Amino acid sequence: MKVYLGALLETDQVDILKEHASFSKSHELVSGPSGAELILVLGASAREPRQLLDHELYKSYQDRCVIYTEEDDYLPLLPTVHTNAKIGLHTRIGRVFNYAHISRNGRHRNRFVGEAITETPIGNTPQKRYLFSFLGGSTSILRKRLFNLKFNRDDVLIENTSAYWHWDNSQPDREARQRRYADTLAASHFALCPRGAGAGSSRFFEVMAAGVAPVLLSDAYALTPGPAWDQFLIRVRERDIARLPAILEPHLDSAAERGRLARRAFDEFFAVDHEFDCIVDLAARALRHAPPAEEYFRRRQMAMFRQFERKRKARAALRSLALGTLKALHLKNPYQMNR
Repeated sequence: MKVYLGALLETDQVDILKEHASFSKSHELVSGPSGAELILVLGASAREPRQLLDHELYKSYQDRCVIYTEEDDYLPLLPTVHTNAKIGLHTRIGRVFNYAHISRNGRHRNRFVGEAITETPIGNTPQKRYLFSFLGGSTSILRKRLFNLKFNRDDVLIENTSAYWHWDNSQPDREARQRRYADTLAASHFALCPRGAGAGSSRFFEVMAAGVAPVLLSDAYALTPGPAWDQFLIRVRERDIARLPAILEPHLDSAAERGRLARRAFDEFFAVDHEFDCIVDLAARALRHAPPAEEYFRRRQMAMFRQFERKRKARAALRSLALGTLKALHLKNPYQMNR
């Protein structure tokens, strides 16, 4: 398939994907949109949808446009390859698919976790100290609840690392922090992958790349089609996180094999030499989605945005009310749980 890459606002995702297109075995990049069978627009659009709907590429080639986006908000105005898509109509009919964050391979990459990892020789298996672990930022209520749990076990490590900002390469001790994160993964039988500000998290794919058994904590996240998820993934309902030790201990004997199969799935579907082809394949499927036809969604684009804005404002108002009530009652609010 002939593919053209375009950008919505400024993004380095286009350069990353262009570089990885050199590995393609099935598709071809073209220099202009007119000769493309698929036009992939990369960038964020949920907060300013007019920038997407008024984009020259979309206005001229609606029937060929798919957007790839890593934004936390989920507003599927077009057929989409997302990183935070929620289970629902759009994912059920194949109009929206999730994929890994391609920006993880850009200038902010943690070089200690990724494609350079190879099979560990027999006899050199890293010592596993933790039944499960999680080092991450406080970017969702679920994570705040997780930080507040007291498992009271030496073989469980849960740590709030909000002081580390992954997208800032100038941070002091950045390399040491990244190495510790990778070392912690290697020392874990299972690694928790709780949702972040969106339904997904880039750590889900980092855990797979590290060859560690992933535990997904996100009720709404729509899994990428292709990998045999049931062979290695353990999915725990968000309401059950306090029961994690009891849920995971019965699977301890299978943890190493789950990690090996997770790494194999990562190599097949999410490694840099497959990234371009996999995203294009998903985008092509999104264009051919099941009914209702795309025209139905085009007629509803602005209504979808207005509904999105109403929900966003309602959530903000409800949060403000709840926090004000808790403050008046001198009670700790969820945003203080991890302090």
